[in-house]
Amino acid sequence: MAKRLIVLVVLLFGLVVFLGACSSKENASSDSKSGDAAGDKSGGSLTFGLAAEPTTMDPYIQNGTHGRTVKFAIFRGLYNYNEKGELEAELAESYTTNDELTQYTFKLRDAKFHNGDPVTAEDVKYTYERILAPDSKATFKTELSIISSIEVVDEKTISFNLSEPSAPFIHYTALPESVVVSKSYTEENGEDIATKPMGAGPFKFVSWAQGSNIIVEKFDDYYKEGKPYLDEIKFQFYTDENTRVNALRAGDVTLIENVPWKDTESIGQMENLKLESANGPFMALQFNTDFEPFNNPKVRQAIAYGIDRKAILNTAFSGRGEAIYGMAILEGYMGYDEKFTKHFKHDVKKAKELLAEAGYPNGFKAKLLSTSQYGMHEQTAVAVQSELKKIGIEVELELPDWATRINKNVQGDYQFLVAGTSGDITDGDWMSNFYQGGPARLNNSANFDDEQINSLLAQGKKEKDPAKREEIYQQLIERAMELSPFVYLNWREQSYGMQKNVDGFVNLDGFLSFQSGLTLEDTYLND
Repeated sequence: MAKRLIVLVVLLFGLVVFLGACSSKENASSDSKSGDAAGDKSGGSLTFGLAAEPTTMDPYIQNGTHGRTVKFAIFRGLYNYNEKGELEAELAESYTTNDELTQYTFKLRDAKFHNGDPVTAEDVKYTYERILAPDSKATFKTELSIISSIEVVDEKTISFNLSEPSAPFIHYTALPESVVVSKSYTEENGEDIATKPMGAGPFKFVSWAQGSNIIVEKFDDYYKEGKPYLDEIKFQFYTDENTRVNALRAGDVTLIENVPWKDTESIGQMENLKLESANGPFMALQFNTDFEPFNNPKVRQAIAYGIDRKAILNTAFSGRGEAIYGMAILEGYMGYDEKFTKHFKHDVKKAKELLAEAGYPNGFKAKLLSTSQYGMHEQTAVAVQSELKKIGIEVELELPDWATRINKNVQGDYQFLVAGTSGDITDGDWMSNFYQGGPARLNNSANFDDEQINSLLAQGKKEKDPAKREEIYQQLIERAMELSPFVYLNWREQSYGMQKNVDGFVNLDGFLSFQSGLTLEDTYLND
């Protein structure tokens, strides 16, 4: 009996060892497969069809989604947004601020520029001082002008001292136009940074064939281990939207931006292609308020009532999107209230009454600036022209190329224009870029300047209590609707088209749709 027990114990022990060994082999095999799968993400070249050629690679200039997409391949800033719209540390590891919100101190991570130099506090200081320089043409110079001084504490610590409290300051370090440049490289290369960019992002610049493409390649010393996955990205320029779509269908490109709305359904039905779509950008009319009669709020309100948004959606967007009859603000964003999105309605009679009250019972003539380069912009202008004719406003269209349109925009050389844009940050202070008084810039109505709105914007920046900030921005929106320096038209569905084997690229929601290029570091080819 004892012998049988001993034999049984030995047999059981052997069975346990055997099963353990099998389990180990299975786990090892599973781990190996998992490792192989992870490894499969690495490698390959992606051709990205852009809707236009960037006018410059100087990172401080906002020159459209296409420019930002290339910029995000090459550069990184102190912070960025992740795909959930949350702030995420990038070249900074963390930050602290004082109770008064007048000092922000950042700790930098160990990161390198593409030339091998470490990213230091001196580089960050140089970056922001370059933005704020008297001769700077940086897009967000106004928003960042609250920086009074910058102190290098040590090689990896930097402090920003602000002239006034700023709750949203951290958000402005996450802008694509606030990415960090190398002090030594920029000083040595001067204006060449506009054509030969060098940053600390996932890909390094290789070449720019003017009129054709920009090529970047994987940066092996990128601070995020294992990323990026792609070896190379070729940004190919297709200004004609039909050519761009046909290149995708033919397999000549891997991924394209700005899929025309007329093509979204057919692309979505193709077996070898897929779409990444999201609402976020909005279309609006932007006014030069020095031009009579657009200096009269009643005229701007009349236009808000006079346009049938369904006509815009059907003409320019194949019905894809959502009408805006008030403020372009998304649910969940600071200051949102459903009533603000329904402040106006389509009412031709009301529009004519307002024009008469403003002194234009028989209407007037005006020039509307748009562009022939993007179908959605041109068709929006055509639809606006048709709608305003119904209330007595005769509209002449100006349809230059995109670069000319942008130049006229920032110089205030327009009467009113079609804008396709969005807020740049997820904080309520996104409205500063649109409503802060002053001369013409990309996103404001030229020369609009209202003391009450300026005061509310200042209060919103300084207030720490989120509930009080909410109240401030709601007051601001009420005033904005009353004065209507913008007439918002519709949210538009923004789509990227891609081959079925593309993974990791995300079309970010809401205001961050224009920053989707951030996810190129996560993009891989699933062959």
